[in-house]
Order: sequence, then structure tokens, then C-alpha cells
Amino acid sequence: MKQKILLTYVESGFGHISSMDSIYDALVDRCSGEYDIQKSFILTEDGFPNLVGINRFLIKQVQNTNKIPYFGRFVFPFIALLGGHKLLRFFHRQMAHKSFLQGLEALKKRKPNIIITNHYFTDLLAVEYKRRIDPDVVVINYNPDPTLHTFWDRRDGIFIVDNPLAYKKAVKYKFKEENLRLVTPCVRKCIEDNNLSREQLREKFGLPLDKFTVVIADGGYMLGRGPKFAKSLIKSGLPITLCVIAGNNKKLYDYFKAIEDGHGKLKVSSGMTFKAYGFLENAYELYGASDVFLTKGGPNAVLDSVYMHTPVMINYCPHVIEAGTVKVFIGEHGCGETVYRRGKAIKRIRQFIKDKSPLMQYEENIEKLLAEGNGITAVADIIEEEAQKQRLLYESRGMVISDDDGNGGDDGNGGASAEPTDDVAESVPDYNTDIKIAEEADNTASEDDVLR
Repeated sequence: MKQKILLTYVESGFGHISSMDSIYDALVDRCSGEYDIQKSFILTEDGFPNLVGINRFLIKQVQNTNKIPYFGRFVFPFIALLGGHKLLRFFHRQMAHKSFLQGLEALKKRKPNIIITNHYFTDLLAVEYKRRIDPDVVVINYNPDPTLHTFWDRRDGIFIVDNPLAYKKAVKYKFKEENLRLVTPCVRKCIEDNNLSREQLREKFGLPLDKFTVVIADGGYMLGRGPKFAKSLIKSGLPITLCVIAGNNKKLYDYFKAIEDGHGKLKVSSGMTFKAYGFLENAYELYGASDVFLTKGGPNAVLDSVYMHTPVMINYCPHVIEAGTVKVFIGEHGCGETVYRRGKAIKRIRQFIKDKSPLMQYEENIEKLLAEGNGITAVADIIEEEAQKQRLLYESRGMVISDDDGNGGDDGNGGASAEPTDDVAESVPDYNTDIKIAEEADNTASEDDVLR
């Protein structure tokens, strides 16, 4: 049977989904005939209750870092001080024991040969799966952030970073250098393949073709400073097209949609064109339609904007990851600027309307960055290289790995995997039994209590 490559998806900010989509697209394009490539929202698909609970918990923490002042600035160094990945390993294996076991069971059901992760929790699950269940599984993690925090499990697996800053951090945190790989930032194929001009994209969205255009977004939840900046820009009365993407925040979408329809408390001046949007699958096209993209330091949205050749104005960095976005995309590559005060944003946009030369310089810098190439090709190369090493290992044991859907050399369950040694087999727990016991135990703390 074909080797099974499992891509594990986590909604912990939409950048984790987008970066995994980029890897999936690249693999399907180049080697879908050779491998069984599957993607899975591993924390929710099976309906394991505690695993679903952890998923909600992770989403909530992302939201908290954006909407609670200084929460993100506190939590990352605090966890690092208490042990970083060791603390989180203890939390998931001991305090959140049920969801940890259910995560291993979810992987066990899928019988992967290669596990691709891009989040610290799925990375932990993959490493533990290799240590406890299948010692031959290959673990490959892609870090989608412009910097690196201490949550990642560094015990095993290939670890891919997309810029020198993150690489230096990985060396500092004592990742094994033989496991580290450096690529350029990875973006989805649909964005890389865009060939529509700024004017064509404006026409697609029904926007004025000749008016200076600003797009505001704050990730999928719009919990940053975007709403305040949008209100200030509306009040400024600047002769611009202003587009606000509220994402999945229905309350804010309804608020801004009422303004667009003329029913809101704020009134749009006659010289301004105002548009409100909810969640957009093709939000990157709206970025490309704008002269400048005003957003928080979310690395995914900033990367999408850069690949659409649009300079960024970053107005908020709630934690170290997004501060890294400023260091890489603003400080190193000069793809835009920071505007942490609303007054400064209005002043700069007013200046840009009169003189676009600073934006043209940012666009030149963007072209230099894009000339370095989409890192997804290198990531696909790394995955294929590790898959070929695994294939040679299997074949050295007499297993037949084929490129078709025949039954040669498979384990009878749809995946090609080597049988564990006697020592490993004796150490493999019965996770179905363990999960049942964990769920029925009355003398331990409730995981829900821990998560609260």
C-alpha cells in the first residue's frame, strides 16, 4: 500500500489552517499518485468529548491574547519561565489526561506513516505517538510563525522554520540542529497563482477603480484594534474606499453593515466609499485590491497581503509571535510600517493619498522578498525526502511499498507500517481501555475544571 501522509489541522488562529493548506496543496500537486495524502481536523473529527474541549480551550486562548490587554505579553514568557514545553507536556499528559489519550487514539485510528503538524499540541501528540505506538512514524513540524516560542516539543521529528529569526530561536532553545530545516515563508497556491491586477480585483468586488483603498482586518475573530481604527477613519471623512472585514465576529459585522447601509450611528461622508464584510474565503483578493492593508501583526494575514503585493500597516502586536511579524516583515524586509495610534494612521493615509512614493518603495521591497520564492516547494521536498528514507527502512524489512492501491505489504488497515518489535509491542497501552477508564474515574479532577 501507499505510505499515508496525515496533515493535522488545528484552528488556533487561521494561520495554522492556511499554512497547512499550503502544504497539502503542494503535496497533492506533485505526489498524490505516490502517497495516500489525507488531511484531518484531528481534534474534532471523531467527536471525542475531551479532545473537542481542548480544541475550544485553544481557540479561547487565541481570542484572549487579542482582546485582553497584556495577556499575550504575559502568558508566553510566564510559561517559558515555568519550563515551556516541559510544563505543557506535564499539563497535557497529567492534568488534561483524557484529551491527551483521545488525541493518541485519533492518530491510532488513522494509522499514519508520516504526520505533518504545525501546532505545539499536535506536535506533542505526534511525538508521543511515535514513542508509544509506532516507532517508525515520521514526524514533521512546520512552524508557521515568524519567530519561535518555547511550547514546541523538541525531542523528536523534523522541525521546519521559515526565516532566520525563528532558526536562531530554535538553536537557542536547543533543538537538535540535524532536525532543523530553514525555508522561505509558505503561502497557499491560490495566492501565489493570483494574476489579477489591483484594478481587476477592485472591479471584482465592485469597488471604485480610481480611489485610494484601505482594507482593515484583525484575523478571523476581529478582536484587535481594527474596530477602533475603522471608526476613527470613518469619522475622519477621508476621500477613500474603506473596507472592513469582521470575520466570524457577527456582532461587529452587523455593526459595520448597519453603517454601510446608512442605519448606524456613524455616518459615512459623501467622499468615502464604505464596505463591510463577514468571513471571506478569498480575503486575500480584497487585500490585493487595496493600496494598504491595516491589520494586527498576525503573520498569516500579513504574508497573504505581501504575496498580493500590498504594503501593510501593523497597528497591534498582542504577543511575541506578532511582535516577530514586525521584526521580520517590517524591520528586515521593509514591507510596510507600524501605526500603533489611530491619529498616526489617519495622518499617514492622508499623506499617502497625496504622495504614494513611500508605498511604492514598500512594494519594491515586497518584490525583493517574493523573488526568494515560496517556501512550500522546499517543504514538499523535505517531506518527500523523509518519506523516501522511511520507504527504504520498510523495504529493508521485506515490506513492499507500492504506488497503487494494491494490498502488497500493508497492515490490513489501509496503511503501510512496520510491525513493532516485541519490546515496543509490550509497552503499547490499550488506549481504548485507558480512555474508558479515564472517563469513568470519579476520584480525579475534572478536565473541564482544569480548563476553566
